[in-house]
Amino acid sequence: MGIPNRWWLVLTVLLALWVAARLGAFHLWAHVPSPDGGIVRVPDTFATVDHPFHAARAETLRRALAAAHPLRWIGHHQGGYPVEFYPLGVAWLDVGVWALLLGAFPVSVAHKLVVIGIFLAPGLAYLLMARRDGWGFGVGLVGLAAHIAVPGAWWHGGYTELVEWGLVANLAAAVAMLFVLLGLVTYLDDGNRRAAAGAALAAGFAVTTNPRSLVALVVLGTGVGIAAMLTSRRQRSSPFRLAARVAVVGAVAAALAAPELISLVRFSDLYYFVHYSGYAAPRDYVRSIAQSLSLPVLAFALGGLLVALSPMRPVTRAAAVTLILYVLSTLTLSFGPGGGGVFEQLETTRLMPFQRLLSLYLAAVAIRVVAARIGAAIPRAVGASDGVQLAAIGLLLLLPMGTFAPESPRGEVPPADRSLYAIETTGQPATADFTAAIREADDLAPPGTAILVLGSAISWHQQLWAPTVANEGRAFYYDDWLWDWQTRHVGPFDSRQGHAYVPSRIGEALRPEYLERHAIGAVVVTETANKRFAEAATGLRSVRSGLFDIYAVDSPTPLVSFAGGSTSNVTVEDQRVQAEGRSEGGMATIRRTWHPRWKATVNGHQAPVTQTGDGYMEVPVPTGPVRLSLSYVVDGLDWLARILSVSGFACAALLLTASRRGRSSFQGYQRRRSLSVRLRPKVRSVRR
Repeated sequence: MGIPNRWWLVLTVLLALWVAARLGAFHLWAHVPSPDGGIVRVPDTFATVDHPFHAARAETLRRALAAAHPLRWIGHHQGGYPVEFYPLGVAWLDVGVWALLLGAFPVSVAHKLVVIGIFLAPGLAYLLMARRDGWGFGVGLVGLAAHIAVPGAWWHGGYTELVEWGLVANLAAAVAMLFVLLGLVTYLDDGNRRAAAGAALAAGFAVTTNPRSLVALVVLGTGVGIAAMLTSRRQRSSPFRLAARVAVVGAVAAALAAPELISLVRFSDLYYFVHYSGYAAPRDYVRSIAQSLSLPVLAFALGGLLVALSPMRPVTRAAAVTLILYVLSTLTLSFGPGGGGVFEQLETTRLMPFQRLLSLYLAAVAIRVVAARIGAAIPRAVGASDGVQLAAIGLLLLLPMGTFAPESPRGEVPPADRSLYAIETTGQPATADFTAAIREADDLAPPGTAILVLGSAISWHQQLWAPTVANEGRAFYYDDWLWDWQTRHVGPFDSRQGHAYVPSRIGEALRPEYLERHAIGAVVVTETANKRFAEAATGLRSVRSGLFDIYAVDSPTPLVSFAGGSTSNVTVEDQRVQAEGRSEGGMATIRRTWHPRWKATVNGHQAPVTQTGDGYMEVPVPTGPVRLSLSYVVDGLDWLARILSVSGFACAALLLTASRRGRSSFQGYQRRRSLSVRLRPKVRSVRR
């Protein structure tokens, strides 16, 4: 007698708890020395690469919701950008977890828990997929173990990409696609409308988390439809009904994501994304596949493709067909004609995580089949099949799986030998010093000015924690900010070549003309080279020394200035800028990133907004007193998108509340014929 499903489930939960503990899910605070010589408690959350960026966005969303307005413009980041250019899917998860914790922890801690949850979520998807196909929960546990054990490189979808590099949007969307697959297969198989609603909701979340998911959605819908057509004529629905069901899920998902989709279509020409990686040749893509899985797991994944060719379970078949189409699509997008236009910003290496997740499931299925063969070959060995699966799980977790992957070429980050390796967290004195410095700089800089933060004492991007510390409305500029979303930003770098200021040219960011152009009111610096530049700069006055130094800017320029006049009051919010002052006539300069949605009034009258050569805005103003107001407005197409999104939620709710139809034809076929792996006539049914 084999291991019952409930015990496989217990083992899965225990593994998930162990991983969560390893990643610090139960260690959320640290006590560290403070700059004044005392001890201070700081959040102990992930601090590497992109985590500060995502946590800051989540805190911005929380503040916006607390002020009872939807967040549509991220105003504090490098001149600002619309949320559609990096949508808020994961930020909503962070704020949701923060709310579930009743606000007892900062959003940065909630972000850590969300990352751990995303890392473990494929295990839940694999369990449900295995349950749907009658494989037994052992398949889900094997798939989760492989996902945990193979770290991969920074775009492969494993531990390295998610936990170390913090690319949570890419991974969250890829994991959501597994639930789309499961829901869509169920809907096509038996017309279960609740499954259709789940698939549509997961698809809408994926798109509003990472728009690259559109590629996976198109491939997945095609693959699941083809897989459904490959069933026997006695069991499948008509092609028209299958196409209609795929269309229903796609239409509801598109409606849910309408605000994101319509905005991207309208303003795609304004968005620029720095490319960090790519495949030079097909062999690089093949090597990347092997790195993302390791060679042993890759071999089993190929075996899973072969298993799915036989009359088999619908989810397994759909995963296999989708994987084949996905690989072909990635090759076409990477090396085929027509790589420009809508695909210019795609960066096809970022498509790997969903491919990896599909491959891991098929590898787990193949291991299950091999285990069944071994169990059949040793009929007197009770539980031999389950023992093989347990042995596979043990090997995955004990062996350094990174050593079983091809080496990375020069210039790429090689996969680590072992997964779950330690990464930097915020639980260290540098966090306390940074927090104190930003708060002091926020008090020092005049209202309506920005703060320039140069350097990092933790990982690459400690600078990006600054908005979580400062008051709402404070603008920030950084020397290393990941993206700029426009190519006109003035600074010591080439926006089309990189995402960070050239270290040897940091001094240019401390010159009076740079400080004036970007309305810098205070400068926070760390790292020895940056401090030397600051000490030599003119127009700066030292205010604080420590790990992070603070410099006040002499006579800072506000974010809004009037030609030949003066500005007496500036109020900056995420989606509104107001200023008062006097002008001698001409143009008012607003140092916020231009976008067509910005509308201006001057002394109560509409005024045109134009883009400047450095990507900011200008508005004509009259001579004398001036009251200028800029608002990031909602226009007719935005309202249409909102109406469509509400309609999408209404449709999903109707589907969720619809009565469930009868058991699927496939389940009926299982019941009639006791479908098993059937590798040999004497093999017992594995369905429990």
